[in-house]
Amino acid sequence: MDCQNFIEQFQDYLAPRLDTYEQAIYLYIFRHSRFLDADEVVIGFKSARTRMACGVGEGGKPMSEGSAYKKLQSLQSKGCIKIISSERAGSRIRLNLPDEMQGIIPPTPLQNPPQTIEEMDFFTVPENRSLILEREDHHCFYCLCALTAENYVIEHVISRPEGNNSYRNVVAACRKCNNRKDNSSAEDYLRILYRESFLSTADLQNRIEKLVMLKNGEIKPSLKG
Repeated sequence: MDCQNFIEQFQDYLAPRLDTYEQAIYLYIFRHSRFLDADEVVIGFKSARTRMACGVGEGGKPMSEGSAYKKLQSLQSKGCIKIISSERAGSRIRLNLPDEMQGIIPPTPLQNPPQTIEEMDFFTVPENRSLILEREDHHCFYCLCALTAENYVIEHVISRPEGNNSYRNVVAACRKCNNRKDNSSAEDYLRILYRESFLSTADLQNRIEKLVMLKNGEIKPSLKG
């Protein structure tokens, strides 16, 4: 019997649904049944009621016999117990634990499964943005100038709304390239940089190849912590 779990469930979820006498009777039945690994117990409430709780009327007096049987019925109507039979020695009762009663323990919220890299947002989530900077080895994807954690931006290869925030569509860039590229295609902007001598022929070829690899999902940021 996991008593800690029972007490937590009783106090947190079941007790707020019961009045004082119902709580006292429920715990008394628990003490003499499930606590002892017994599914059922016979209790004579005519005498047992005097050992359960003091009355709420005159201080120090036990609950009346009528109150005890009335509360037994209310406990049964709430699904806390099942009165199986009335016997010579008393009432035979089966007690339900809180987690055996419908609607008492709230369902555990379903946890969202871990995101795959294809589902991750690399534009708006700060820690994911830094992964793109690391993927680019702290260099602008376009002009190859050095970047720092303070001066880089995350640039959409295909501008929104057509483009998304996946690692396949974002790169780390300097602010100058981000502003100059605007809504032009990445291929066209790379050729502008080549014509203006910011990129060599080898650089341009390398950037075009990297761009194809990026769109194909071949250049993934490292997710290792």
